[in-house]
Amino acid sequence: MDKSGEKCKSAALRYVAAAIKTEGQVRDYLARKGFAAEEIDEAISMLREYDYVNDARYCRDYYMLACSKGRGRRRIEQELAQKKISRQLIRESLDELLSADNPDYEELVAQTLTEKERAMELGRKLLRERRLDGKPVDRAFCGRVARRLSAMGYGGDIIYSVIGMVLEEGGKRDEGE
Repeated sequence: MDKSGEKCKSAALRYVAAAIKTEGQVRDYLARKGFAAEEIDEAISMLREYDYVNDARYCRDYYMLACSKGRGRRRIEQELAQKKISRQLIRESLDELLSADNPDYEELVAQTLTEKERAMELGRKLLRERRLDGKPVDRAFCGRVARRLSAMGYGGDIIYSVIGMVLEEGGKRDEGE
């Protein structure tokens, strides 16, 4: 291997040593550094061989982190795609992770809650804040909750469930006054 190929591998190693990266991120980084496609391919192969880049594992780890921040699956998939992971690999990795066939599934659900439970938790938090402000639960508030959930990556069916819960719980409080 020539010196440029070794420099490419060294640059790739330094890049992934700083933080976990996807294969696409490494490719983009090396291309910006001016390395040839063949050198980049060799560097990526070396990184894969030593398991320094593993996009499927990255998807699973990122899902766990994003769930802890209250994000929904749709938003998580969008963020992973922005990190240069193929949509097919994202779906396959997350479907495998969230499958009941996964031996760690029960532990995973206990750690991250289900997507609906995370959304309900966020809805209850927003409702508590609304009550502390002494404001009524009205259509405008429900719209804000829906937009917030949508921005967090939750689907329509989950958003409607949360809005129903907010109206039910918020209505009970407002009627009791």
